Amino acid sequence: MSIEEVVRHLAEISRRQQVITEQLTARQDLMEQQLRQAAGSSQFSEVSAHRFITKLSDLDDIDAYLHTFEVIAERERWPKESWARMLAPFLTGEAQRAYFALETPKNDDYKALKKEILARMGLSNISAAQQFSQWSYDDKQPVRTQAANLSRLGRLWLLGGDPTAVQVAEKLVIEKMMRALPRRLRTLTSMRNPDSLAALVEAVELAEAHVARETGERAALPPRRVNAPWRPVEGTARPGSRPAVPSPVNEPMPTEPTTLSAPAWTAGCVVHRNVPPEAPTRKVCLDGKTQTATLDTGSAITLVHPNTLKYHQEGKGRVPITCIHGDTRHVPAQRVTIATKSGSWRIEVGVVPDLPVPLLLGRDWPGFDDLLTHHQARSARAKKNSKGRAPRDRQPALMATESDRGADSSS
Repeated sequence: MSIEEVVRHLAEISRRQQVITEQLTARQDLMEQQLRQAAGSSQFSEVSAHRFITKLSDLDDIDAYLHTFEVIAERERWPKESWARMLAPFLTGEAQRAYFALETPKNDDYKALKKEILARMGLSNISAAQQFSQWSYDDKQPVRTQAANLSRLGRLWLLGGDPTAVQVAEKLVIEKMMRALPRRLRTLTSMRNPDSLAALVEAVELAEAHVARETGERAALPPRRVNAPWRPVEGTARPGSRPAVPSPVNEPMPTEPTTLSAPAWTAGCVVHRNVPPEAPTRKVCLDGKTQTATLDTGSAITLVHPNTLKYHQEGKGRVPITCIHGDTRHVPAQRVTIATKSGSWRIEVGVVPDLPVPLLLGRDWPGFDDLLTHHQARSARAKKNSKGRAPRDRQPALMATESDRGADSSS
C-alpha cells in the first residue's frame, strides 16, 4: 500500500469520528433540554395559571368553577398530579377550608379535593341524588337554566367517582328500590347506605328481620288494661255520691267585680213540644239569614226547624236527642253556620220538624256562653233601671175637687 492510500484512509476515519461526535453532542443537548423542561414544567404551569384562572368568589358556582378549571388545565396540558396544588391558591371560604382539612397525601389528589369541596358545598352524591329526585319544574324560571341544573345534579349523582356503566345502572336500581320500600324498612335500610345491589339486598333482609323481631316482642307483651272514664247517658241522672273531700270553690276576691248571677234558663222539653215562655231569645244569623234563637242551657245539642233552614238536605246522618223525661228520638243532622257579633261557627245541628221554635241554641254552639252572658247583663241592667226610677207625685183628682169646693168658703 502506498503512502497516499494510507493518508486517504486515515482522513476517512477522522471524518467519520467527527460525524459521530457531532451526533452524540446533539443528542446530549436534546436530552438536557428535555430534562430542563420536565424540571421546570410545574413551575411554569403554576405561573401561567394566573393568566387563565381568577380567584373564587361568593358569586361563583363551585361546580362550574371546577369544571372551568379542568377544561383550562386539559387545554394547556398541565400535569394532573399538579392540579390540586395549582388550584389551591385560587380557593376561598369553605372550599379553602376543605383543602386545608385534607391530610398531606390527599390534598395533592385533585379527585379527593374535588369530592371534599362538593360535599362541603352540599353537592355530594347523596345530596345530589336527593335533589334530583325532588326536582320539580318552575314556570317562573327559564327552561334552559332548569335543564342545566337538573343535568348537573344527575351528573354529580350518577357519574361521581368515574363509575362504569354497570355501576350507573345499579345506582338507578337502588334508587328505585329504596323509594318502593315501606317507610320503616326504608329508614332502617338507609342507615347502612348501600352502594351496590348486593349490599342493598343484605340491608333489606336485616331490616325485615329486625321488624319481625320487634313485632314478635310486642305481640308477646300482655295487653294493657285501659280504664275508660264513666260517662252517663244523656238524659239520665248521675248516681248520687258525695266526694270525701269537698271540691274547690272559685270565690271572688274583695276587689274583683261581682259577676252576674242569673238563673239558668232551660227551654223545656222540645221532644214533647214544651218551651217555657220565659226562655231567653236572641237574634243570630243562620246561614246568612237573621233568625230568633232560643237559648237552652239544658240542651247539649242545637236544634232547628226545617222551615228555618235556607237549604234543607236530607242526609244519612242522624243524631239522638233525649228529653228530661227519658224519651229519645233520632232526627236528621245537617251542618249550618251560626254567627253573632262575637264570631261565626259551623256546627252540626238536629233538624226537628215539630220544633216549637225556629232555632234552639244548645251548649254545643261555641258562642253560647257569650250570648247568654250578654243576655244576663241586659236583664240585670233592666232590673236595676226599673228599681231606680222614683214614682211621679201626682195629686189625686179628689183633692183637686175639694180644693175647688174650698175656694167658695172662707175657711
